[in-house]
Amino acid sequence: MIPLLTGLGLATAAGLNAWSVLLIFNALYALLPQDFPGGPAGFLASPAMLQIAIVMFIAEFVVTKIPLVDRFWEAAHTLLRPIVGALLALAAIGEQSVPARIGIALLAAVVTLAAHAAKSTSRLTSTAATRGWTQIALSVAEDVVAVMLAVLLFFQPWLTPLFLAALVVGLLMHWPRVARGLQVLFFRIQHPRRRTETGA
Repeated sequence: MIPLLTGLGLATAAGLNAWSVLLIFNALYALLPQDFPGGPAGFLASPAMLQIAIVMFIAEFVVTKIPLVDRFWEAAHTLLRPIVGALLALAAIGEQSVPARIGIALLAAVVTLAAHAAKSTSRLTSTAATRGWTQIALSVAEDVVAVMLAVLLFFQPWLTPLFLAALVVGLLMHWPRVARGLQVLFFRIQHPRRRTETGA
């Protein structure tokens, strides 16, 4: 159970910033390789993946500070973050049957996607309400939270169910705003010169 909670914790953090969490994973893998017995661990810790993570982390650090451009980035990561989250979860578990691995990968992808949806919705709101240095500060705060969450849930995996429960409750309580935020995100990407009727 602990390996599963560890993997889901890392997957959750990946929903906020997959590349910073992947860098944290590489550091943890170098120090505690026994905690990552899963097959994808070696792949995620390979020099090529480490280089990709560094490049993408730098790109995300810059791009997410630029209003409007950050929306294209967030939309693209609707697919990328769940993939990274699923691989991180599989890296944390030992040998399992194929159906079990598929189930864990899907669960981790859903968890990552939920965190991604919460972040993307919050980003839309913050971009509309803030400008300049405030927007940059909020983006930096998101990066810091992703790193701290990954470290916290790795060393205290029993907190993962509590965090996931809070995430689900938050999404359900604000679901209309979350759904509308995601619609606005993809509408703006498809029609960058048009505005919604509400002016969002």
